[in-house]
Amino acid sequence: MLIGLPVGIAEGHAFLERSDPAANAVLPQVPREVRMWFTEPLEAAYSRAELFDALGRRVATEPSHVGTDPKELVLPLPPDLPRGTYTVQWRNVSAADGHPQVGFFSFTIGTVADVQVPAPPPPLPVGFAPTWLDALGRGLGLLGLTGLLGALVCWRWVMRPSLEPLAPEQRGRVAGSVRALALASLVVALSGSLIGLGVQAWNAEGQLSLAGIWGLLSSSRFGLLWSLRVALLLALGGSLARRSAWHEPLAGRGVWIRLGLGLAAALAYAAISHAAAQPAGRAAAIAADWLHLIAASVWVGGLLALLVGLILLRRGETERWREVYALAIPRFSTLAIASVAILALTGLYSAWLQVGNVEALRVTEYGRALLVKLALVLVLLELGAINLLVIGPRLRRSVDAPKHFGYTVLAEAVLGVAVLLVVGVLTSLPPARDALAAGSGRASFHFAEGEVHASLQISPGAVGVNRYTVDLALVGQDIPDGTQVLLRVRPPGNLEGVREIKLARHPGTSGQRARFEANGSELSVVGAWKLELIVRRPNAADWRVSVPLEVAQTPPAERQPGPPPRFAGLTGAAAVVGLGIAVLLITLGLRRRDPQGSGRFLAELGAGLALVCAVALLASRLEQTPGAAARNPIPATPESIATGQELFLAHCAVCHGVSGRGDGPAAAALDWPQINMDLTAHLYQHTDGDLYWWIKEGKIGTPMPGFRARLSDEEVWHIVNYLRAQAASTGS
Repeated sequence: MLIGLPVGIAEGHAFLERSDPAANAVLPQVPREVRMWFTEPLEAAYSRAELFDALGRRVATEPSHVGTDPKELVLPLPPDLPRGTYTVQWRNVSAADGHPQVGFFSFTIGTVADVQVPAPPPPLPVGFAPTWLDALGRGLGLLGLTGLLGALVCWRWVMRPSLEPLAPEQRGRVAGSVRALALASLVVALSGSLIGLGVQAWNAEGQLSLAGIWGLLSSSRFGLLWSLRVALLLALGGSLARRSAWHEPLAGRGVWIRLGLGLAAALAYAAISHAAAQPAGRAAAIAADWLHLIAASVWVGGLLALLVGLILLRRGETERWREVYALAIPRFSTLAIASVAILALTGLYSAWLQVGNVEALRVTEYGRALLVKLALVLVLLELGAINLLVIGPRLRRSVDAPKHFGYTVLAEAVLGVAVLLVVGVLTSLPPARDALAAGSGRASFHFAEGEVHASLQISPGAVGVNRYTVDLALVGQDIPDGTQVLLRVRPPGNLEGVREIKLARHPGTSGQRARFEANGSELSVVGAWKLELIVRRPNAADWRVSVPLEVAQTPPAERQPGPPPRFAGLTGAAAVVGLGIAVLLITLGLRRRDPQGSGRFLAELGAGLALVCAVALLASRLEQTPGAAARNPIPATPESIATGQELFLAHCAVCHGVSGRGDGPAAAALDWPQINMDLTAHLYQHTDGDLYWWIKEGKIGTPMPGFRARLSDEEVWHIVNYLRAQAASTGS
């Protein structure tokens, strides 16, 4: 019985999008350089590439460097390379979310007759920190921030106003317990941050060292934001460490200063996240992530504060504690309801950005971790509803109600901590969209039968030269020396001949897992091929499995989700934050019952703010075309950029101007604002697919015509490359 074998966790998020030469390309002459484009901007100090020959020996080249496009890595090549197959091994660190990635691909100089099965490059002498350590650091950091913010907000707006029925010494003990929670949370947050710094330095340099940590802090975006985050946490913790801070007036200035420090620390967390890696609408994505983190902190951190301050300290005088609970539950429920509403809105948007469809949710590690998180949150919601609708109303008439309230708060707090730890895992995984995109252009099969587990990948899975990779694992035993992995391929239809491919074992692999690889051009025609994978071990029966493979003329692409809505600039970010504030005002208004009608005023104010923010979001929404997700198939080589410049000057400069600022000679005659024709003002907000579509089809409602009849697809992509190069050189 064969079952699916889960795909291994990817190590990073700046995936290789395309390269020039392309993987498995055969070139008649030596190119000047190898160019690689990734899905995220790169940290220049920690991204590099090296060249190896077919025997796995390093070839001396000039050092690699990040190109004019921050997503581009360039490896110069010696002009006298002999004919044969070469492998480029690369390693990078994303400047957006700090995640590392490694990989390699091969190309051949000469003809098809010169294609060799290259030995994989030797393992890097240094490696990555364990994934579990990265997830632990992120989870502890989030848990600590949650405890700090939750203690601060819950004390000010829930607990302290509810303690009047207690004696002064009891109120003092409650304050002391919440203060201890805040300080413990500070320690947890700093511990998580230190683990995260060590993991990042380890991943960036390949090993952990004081010099590497200092270099990271002094020369990277991650180091800057990490230092800012720790400074804010220390400032907040130092303020909360003073006992007087827990007895200040509820409207005192210190309360708002501490709240500001907590919100700023949360923003520093959100600035190093998947949201920060968005190709467009980054500010709005970060704002949504920030709101999501704040809402989770108020809800889960507030539960921890209630547990520590009101549940664990309850001793005797049940009647007084019932009065305290009767006051605290409605107050906390109001904050919890607002938090859940904000979490739902921002969570849906984040899922749209990072996942996009059911397929991505189902087949990726990120999607499955998100499902676990959602299951835990649903249980949390059920317990919260029990507190609000069942236990709360019974507090005045049931002696057992306080005990039941304690049990449910304890269960909620435990589940809340579990959710944060799962989020730590989520933030250490590549988003589902990226994982699907990285897996496109290859055929993948995963099998498990008995003690043998195997994963077969064929890239690109189309007619021509392909790379065959088998990851083999034996449950409970080492893979013995002399193990052979064979792949037999049978052509479609009535074509004769079965071809057998022997895959070479990756050097240096031992134990229960090993990788076997080969290159070949056996898949020579379009159609339904039959594959047989054979694992041949000494003194054991052959393990076999057969699968069909539909070979196309062009590489297969997995079903990708459509483009999500994105919102431009600070306007979009402000509108997102405004919607969060509107949700809070509406919740406060609907929950407040007073004769002065202030509740109705708050609800109406919130509804008005929500309407204004919704209009602002619509106005700032980035226009996306049906081709928004299309990838540029033409590498941005100097030749392509030069061709694009010639085409731009011939067809586009008459309106857009030579420099693209909308000041061409024909622009003055158009009834259209120059700012809307200035490509340097908003080019960064749109994808390559958007630009291609508008050049090809025109832009409805504007003077922009379509050039379908005058420019070929290749010429349009050359223009896109030129526009991107111009934008990178001017910093727009």
